[in-house]
Amino acid sequence: MYSFNTRVRYSEIAQDRKAGIVSIINYFQDCCTFEAEDGGVGLEWLSQHGTAWMLTGWQVHMIRKPEYGEEIRVTTWACGFKYAFGKRSFLIQDMEGNVLVWALSDWAYVNVKKGSFEKNVPEKELEVYGMAEPITERFSEFGIEAEDGGASEIKVYKGKIRIPEEMTELPPITVYADNIDTNHHVNNVQYVSLAKSVIPDEIDVKVLRAEIKKQSKLGDVIYPYIFRDEEKVVVRLCDEENQTKLVTEYYLS
Repeated sequence: MYSFNTRVRYSEIAQDRKAGIVSIINYFQDCCTFEAEDGGVGLEWLSQHGTAWMLTGWQVHMIRKPEYGEEIRVTTWACGFKYAFGKRSFLIQDMEGNVLVWALSDWAYVNVKKGSFEKNVPEKELEVYGMAEPITERFSEFGIEAEDGGASEIKVYKGKIRIPEEMTELPPITVYADNIDTNHHVNNVQYVSLAKSVIPDEIDVKVLRAEIKKQSKLGDVIYPYIFRDEEKVVVRLCDEENQTKLVTEYYLS
């Protein structure tokens, strides 16, 4: 497991004075990249090998959003490797150890020059990251309970996000330089931010699911679609041929 402590900054909060979903995912991204750097398998290592870890999926559960000025601890650990694919768990806790946010994520190890999956993750990276059980097998260890105190199971969403048949088309979005990361495509957090930007501000997201299907580059035009009912909001970002690039699902309770 790898952790770092931080404090919720003004630049990271939404109108309710709490860290928004984009800031929360940024904490997670920072945590796993810090682990890679400290273990000697960070940006320089990846650059030398022509590889990168590409995020393909998020499932983020917010028990309580971190508040402005609050000191928090962000933790991550690898919880699965198979060929070119990896899984990670994440936690955000207050300084008393109470879990505020927990998350699951899926990653792919790719050759950035060939644009294809690598056959296997290098042994050095496997050694640095280690292996532990996913957060879903460790709820009791971290004191995570269902909202009713544990009488029912904690909801963990499985399977692919179902895209509604009827969705409302919204104005297109152009990818700018601020959306691009060191891999020269839209950063996974920026992708979520673009999708979140089309959701009304009054919506209080409790759970986020995201699936990245296709990368976007500088200058690309993205076409968003939205669906909303009493339970959730679904946002689909597409290319000019209506192929899905990203689909996100936001549960409201």
